[in-house]
Amino acid sequence: MNNKLGLTSISILFLLATLTACGGGDDATTGIPPSGTGPTTSGTGPTTSGTGSPAAGTVEFFATFPNPGPFRTDPDPVEGFSNDERWWVEQKAPGRATVVNVGRDGGTALRLHTEPGDTNVAGGGTNERNDVALQYAEGVRGRTQWWAHSILFPDDFADLPQNEGGTWNWGSLMNFHDDAGGPTKGPAQLLFYPTGLHYQIYGGNQGNPSLSEYPVGPITRGVWYDFVIHVRWSPEADGFYRVWLNGKRVFQHTGPTLYYGSGVYLKLANYHTTFGRSTSVIHDRVIRGTTWQAVSLTPLEGVSP
Repeated sequence: MNNKLGLTSISILFLLATLTACGGGDDATTGIPPSGTGPTTSGTGPTTSGTGSPAAGTVEFFATFPNPGPFRTDPDPVEGFSNDERWWVEQKAPGRATVVNVGRDGGTALRLHTEPGDTNVAGGGTNERNDVALQYAEGVRGRTQWWAHSILFPDDFADLPQNEGGTWNWGSLMNFHDDAGGPTKGPAQLLFYPTGLHYQIYGGNQGNPSLSEYPVGPITRGVWYDFVIHVRWSPEADGFYRVWLNGKRVFQHTGPTLYYGSGVYLKLANYHTTFGRSTSVIHDRVIRGTTWQAVSLTPLEGVSP
């Protein structure tokens, strides 16, 4: 699939902080976890997590989408900054990206919606897209980070049709995309297929990248999927990308997580092949922190307190 994201009209701002993620060691593995129904919390912005102990860590970025209504009200319907000027919005028409009154944190969340014909958006070609991009993920070589991100598949989420007759149906929900501006796949992508959720990890040489793919599990409507990610960004063998879902370890990738010569920025997505139906995905509680305690709602399997 062509995952060119078309952000050449703006600068990708990386704030080169010197903090690297630290925390307890993670040493256990497990199978695919169930969908989540864990506790919610109320977020108010960047804070120190917990009671102030060093292990609690610091929240470096926190998005909980508090203001209901259109996420971007500028007359240009295709792309531009969100009303809070934190995200770059890519949509076919006004109102595709909206903040709705259902949330994992704080009672509201971001709904990304596509209609049939939402093609040719930000380099998407014949695929349909409604994405938002965070311009300062700070994903550069040598940086270690903890991220959390929650997804809800609402009642109007449409399943992809089965692959048949040479048709390959896919969709993207979240990805760390390279900032080089070329027609490359994001180094880390959470995808959905007719068979369920999958992760792809690319890295190394853009012309001949390594690729690892990991199954995540089935899609269930009406429950929150709480992802936690521990990543070391590197185009070489010292990189890693570890994922938990609702506190359970899903996979542990070791190897390249970046392309040589590039960093990454974060995209929340409803981007998919054209299949003739409208569909929605809801995103909330996007957090980056210095430890797992700073970002996770629950303890993580295999990670020391």
